[in-house]
Amino acid sequence: MRRTRHLTAGLAVASALAVAGCGVNSEPEMIQSERVQISAREQQRVQNEESTTSRYRALPRRSANQVVLSVPSENSASARAARDLTRERSSVNFTTQVQPTDQGFTDICSGRADVLQTSREITDAERAQCSQNGLDVRGAVVIGYATAVLVTENGRDIGGDCLTLAAVKSMLARGSTITNWRQIGFGSQTFSAAAPPATNPATNVVAIKAFQRPVGAVSLNDFRGDLRTFSDYRDLSDFVTSQDRIRALDRETKAYNTSIARQRRRSDIESIRRAEAIAARAVVRQIQAENKERERKKQAVRNPDELERQNAARVREAKRRARLEQTRKNNAVVNTQTERFRRDRFGTLFSSGRLGVVPYTFYELNSDVLRPLEIDPRTTPSSKRPDCRFPSQQTIVNRTYPLILPVYIYGDRRVLRTASVRVLLTRLLTENAALTRREDLTGLSNTALINTRRSLGLPPIQQTTTTTDGTTTTSTQQSQPTVTNATPNLQPGEIPGVNSRGVESP
Repeated sequence: MRRTRHLTAGLAVASALAVAGCGVNSEPEMIQSERVQISAREQQRVQNEESTTSRYRALPRRSANQVVLSVPSENSASARAARDLTRERSSVNFTTQVQPTDQGFTDICSGRADVLQTSREITDAERAQCSQNGLDVRGAVVIGYATAVLVTENGRDIGGDCLTLAAVKSMLARGSTITNWRQIGFGSQTFSAAAPPATNPATNVVAIKAFQRPVGAVSLNDFRGDLRTFSDYRDLSDFVTSQDRIRALDRETKAYNTSIARQRRRSDIESIRRAEAIAARAVVRQIQAENKERERKKQAVRNPDELERQNAARVREAKRRARLEQTRKNNAVVNTQTERFRRDRFGTLFSSGRLGVVPYTFYELNSDVLRPLEIDPRTTPSSKRPDCRFPSQQTIVNRTYPLILPVYIYGDRRVLRTASVRVLLTRLLTENAALTRREDLTGLSNTALINTRRSLGLPPIQQTTTTTDGTTTTSTQQSQPTVTNATPNLQPGEIPGVNSRGVESP
């Protein structure tokens, strides 16, 4: 009996374990829990969609022909394009808001603006805010590039041709102690620098890319205290090439010449009087000799008054010639001293290496007098092989040149495809070179323009040509390589300045 009870109990336990192992009792509970979780997620998704739809419907609404622009300045390419369209009596009404980029993104995400031009990408937080309001701002349009080129005088050897971003910071940032190029491994020449005002795109790019300053927060306080600033690029170029020193020397030389002439005025007057007196005595002696000769020959003077007038005229002419000759000699003495003064100072004019910050568009037009430095993208000192990038249209557009910032157009994807905004985008891309150049930006290449128009669904640019027989033909713009006089000769497939040889710098 006892053995039978133990066996029965054992079978019961084994049966219970088998049932539990197969999950017969727990399966309905798990399925039900999963269904509850799925239902909760679906319910949350629906609620989120409804909330997003509600917020989207609550955003400010404008008529189909109204577009609100958010721009960092009145000189922005999109602001200029809007003004041009308005002057041409476009059917679209543009409202331009000049404001910081942070506020611009806030207005885009809250529906208070339709289009934003900016030099920075949208942050994850800003994109999330837009998404919560039912806006999709993932498709930014690039319309150009803010570019900085560091230039020295063409033909001047400063002992190197490539700078890392770390070296750029050490030379130009606030608190810089660089006063000679040898401090960064170049030749021994005095260092000084100049740039446009802080609002200029080129100046901004240097501070943002080399100093790691945020977009919209750049000021001259970020740069070395003795940085020279010029609003006119010609003046900046003259600084780099020392033409300003030549003009200053011209002024100094003129002042020196005037000073020497003033100091010599009394002695020069006396020397002229002596010369006139000597010349007059010589003529008088000649006249006296002529009179004695007539007396010896007993020749009568038919008209004494006429002879007297002629003799007086001879004396005056002699004095005039003497005065001119003495003045020439006096001026020669002054000019010799002046030339010595200028020569002694001219030799020191080009003894220093001046650095300038300019946009690529200005450098490109003045590459005959300005020499660009290649830029290595490293932001910390390194002993590795230089990775120098030459500034060119190609390295800017493919973004391998370090000192660039793309200029973006942001907006909700649905808004960017509306007819009114397409009018603005068409103008920005059709007249891209002119509009970006007016903002000191580098425009898009032909290939980039064609690809951007295609991605936005804009028609290709049509070019009309009149033939010799008077007929016209229309052709679609095709991609052509961009060639500039500032781009060096390359081997097939090479990119200007990428991994090119250069002097290693800190």
